[in-house]
Amino acid sequence: MTKTALMGPATRLPLNLIFDYPVRWSKYKVLRDLLQNFFDSVPRDEWTNRFSHRIEGAQLSLSATDVGFSYDWLVPIGASTKRDGEGEHAGYFGEGFKIAALCAVRDHGWDVQVWSRDWHLQVVTDSLNVDGRRLQALAYDIRRNETASPDTLLTLSPFNDSDLLDVALLSFFYPQNPLLGERIWSGPSAAVYFRSSKPKPLGFPSTDRAAGPGIIFAGFQALGSIPHPLVFCLHDHRGNDRERNNFFLMDVVNIVKRIAAQLPPDAAAQVLKVLGRHWYEHPRKRYDFDSWYPIIQTLVSKVAACPDASAQWRQDHPNLLVAEPVRRSDLPRYNQRRQALAWWRAEGRRHRLVQKAFRELGYADLEAICAEHDGFTVNREPTPQELPRVELLETAARLLLPDLLTLVDLPPCRVIDNRRAVWQGMTSCLPFTGPEVRWRGLRVRYRLPYVSLKARLLTEGLFGEAMSTYLHEISHMFGGDSSASFSHALSEVLELICSHADSMAALQRRWDRLSDTG
Repeated sequence: MTKTALMGPATRLPLNLIFDYPVRWSKYKVLRDLLQNFFDSVPRDEWTNRFSHRIEGAQLSLSATDVGFSYDWLVPIGASTKRDGEGEHAGYFGEGFKIAALCAVRDHGWDVQVWSRDWHLQVVTDSLNVDGRRLQALAYDIRRNETASPDTLLTLSPFNDSDLLDVALLSFFYPQNPLLGERIWSGPSAAVYFRSSKPKPLGFPSTDRAAGPGIIFAGFQALGSIPHPLVFCLHDHRGNDRERNNFFLMDVVNIVKRIAAQLPPDAAAQVLKVLGRHWYEHPRKRYDFDSWYPIIQTLVSKVAACPDASAQWRQDHPNLLVAEPVRRSDLPRYNQRRQALAWWRAEGRRHRLVQKAFRELGYADLEAICAEHDGFTVNREPTPQELPRVELLETAARLLLPDLLTLVDLPPCRVIDNRRAVWQGMTSCLPFTGPEVRWRGLRVRYRLPYVSLKARLLTEGLFGEAMSTYLHEISHMFGGDSSASFSHALSEVLELICSHADSMAALQRRWDRLSDTG
């Protein structure tokens, strides 16, 4: 649209919007809300053809062809032409132009003018008498155009920030937005795309703790980000806070959750593949609103509901194992999980661990595959051939730890009778009850019902390895593998071994004189 000649004097139209109204919008938000009026007036698939913009000198011009409206809608706060089109527009509150115009003039020193149909509007300031006080307020000067036009034009000056304009333009959803890549799925109220290779401009809306290439469009506006190359669009979203420019992570998760519930199986499979980093994610607390756990659940269920999609998924991802969280208080399952994880690591992690939802796709549990490959330890009593060496280990423990073993019982020694088991030794840690027991400043935390050693250790020439494993397991009465108290206990035991070197050497000679065959 080109500017036309104006006729006659201007008519002052007061808005009764006081100049110091306590709202502060950034240049980006002002520009985005001015653009929003154009965006909501043009069909999405015609946006690139009917909307245009240019910066000449120090003036920005925004125009839309075959778009005209009455300036009456720009006067009252809360009035909007978009209320009847729920889920069809980016604007909703009916105040965007008014507040944007206020901040543009007051905070950023911009001149705002609009041409549409047969009228021209310029945003100005006026005085208002309230209870005897003269207050500065916003107003419009309205004049008639010499020639009516079917188009609408808005100018903003002084303006020469092309980067800011780029951010604002790309923050709206339309099919030709260059930030959108291949479309995965599109429905009446939502859509999902891959991200294009075009980088997001500096200052593009981002979500704290979820920065990355992905974008969340809600109500046709970019309001969040995700660390995945996907674009999620929920068109019928309606926010209640006009000042919120960026989503929190919990908002992002909620938007993706709502879209995931709408996806068909093939689209769900594509999205699920990209979200691989969340396959083994579990809620960190009872109410974890930031967790992607329910999103993965939903996507897996969608894929599992279609036999063809499920079969294709299994073919593309054959090596997944379900590992549901296990409570430390459930000691039998917890110890079994520790053994299964040790087996999994020793196998080179050829399988990938995933959350329990993947059972719907037919994947087995970690423990089941570990058992299938004989990965679990099988404990038994020592044989008559092994018992003399077990007795030598117990003799060494009583020699090194007499002051400790007067306070607690020495746990019985058992044998791991599975050559494929990963651990050389193991024990179970049961909470120590009764009066507090301390040894060398360390508190006894656990009661050990047994200590198990792999059968191969109870053979000639392996006294040192068997002894170190045995004492390692006994030291667990002071804490777990990663605890400082356990590390401290090992240091104390090492010092005792060094101070009893001659005795340890004598025990080693006795060990090697024993026959392995009885």
